Amino acid sequence: MEFLYISPEFPPNYAQFVLRLNDEGVNVWAIGEADFFSMPDSLRSALKYYARTDLNSFPAVKEAVADLHNTQAAAGVTPGFDIVESNNETWLSLEARINEAYDIRGIRPLDIELLQRKSGMKARFKEVGLRVAQGERVQNPPHALQLAKTLEYPLILKPDIGVGAAGICKVTDESELYQSLQRLEGDYVLEEFVEGRIVTYDGLTDWDGNVIFENSLTYGDGVLDCVLGKDTFFYLKREIQETLAGIGRRLVGAFGIRRKFFHFEFFEIDGEYMPIEINCRPPGGPIVDMMNYSVNDDLYAAYARMIAHGRTSIETDKKYYCAYIGRRDRNYTLPHDEIMARYGEQMAEYGENPLIYQGAMGRYRYIIRDPSKARLLKISSELLKTSD
Repeated sequence: MEFLYISPEFPPNYAQFVLRLNDEGVNVWAIGEADFFSMPDSLRSALKYYARTDLNSFPAVKEAVADLHNTQAAAGVTPGFDIVESNNETWLSLEARINEAYDIRGIRPLDIELLQRKSGMKARFKEVGLRVAQGERVQNPPHALQLAKTLEYPLILKPDIGVGAAGICKVTDESELYQSLQRLEGDYVLEEFVEGRIVTYDGLTDWDGNVIFENSLTYGDGVLDCVLGKDTFFYLKREIQETLAGIGRRLVGAFGIRRKFFHFEFFEIDGEYMPIEINCRPPGGPIVDMMNYSVNDDLYAAYARMIAHGRTSIETDKKYYCAYIGRRDRNYTLPHDEIMARYGEQMAEYGENPLIYQGAMGRYRYIIRDPSKARLLKISSELLKTSD
């Protein structure tokens, strides 16, 4: 099997997808923007060939793909690819363009309207009978100001296509809205501000769109709050509320997600779930690793087996709750050495985050796990206490 991977070096933990695909005998070819020799030795060794290019320029991408085709031909391989994958929201539309240009099975540019455009998602949520935050796409300031008159402040203004908290702002009155609109480019969605705990439904689907692994996270605060300086905390649950799982499976079908990971976000309000957005890729940062820690298994390997052999298996019985604590440059009550002395048994991972993650995820990450939710939350609280 000939597999084209986009941007294999980022995020760093997703190099595990390439390593596991290589283990299963899949030929992994790659394009990206990083210098080849900046990648870990293990990743470089797992790639058949790598072409460095500007991923934001489709003509440059086509030149890189031609380079890969020529290398395949020189190696006695019929030029072409069976699958293109990005596993990264930034390059999902590029994946779709490559599929269309070279007639490769997978998502197409028309699918991006549903898979990345928030206004498209909102329309599909309504079609399947789910309640959504009131609002719509706005294309100019007069439209936004007129819409705001029918909605009560505070409001949320966010890019129609965007990743994480980038570009999102909360506005509390007409003056703030007007000032925010002056700085915007492209299409934005203006909608009511919703108070509710954010939970997720995440997982992996097989070639037929069946959910073969599912997961749910609860956030302490939204990503926007973390970017604005709050400590980052969320945890993965051992159980998934059946109503949430049922809605999540319906949305997997409604958005046609096949042989891919997914990450759906919801507001939980009085036991009901209001969809915020869907993402047709793995949940970000270390969450795939956290899912592995929760079941003592390997989703990277499970994905690779599915790609290589058309079928796979993965442990689904969650043995642990798993929490992420992102600490910033503050005075915390417990120093690192004392944390490790007290909670080393629960510590699944510790390290300094890549600089690009630190705004949303904190400078230092602690990932802990425990069979007891109460004990996990108590430990998390201890790690987040400050002495300020």
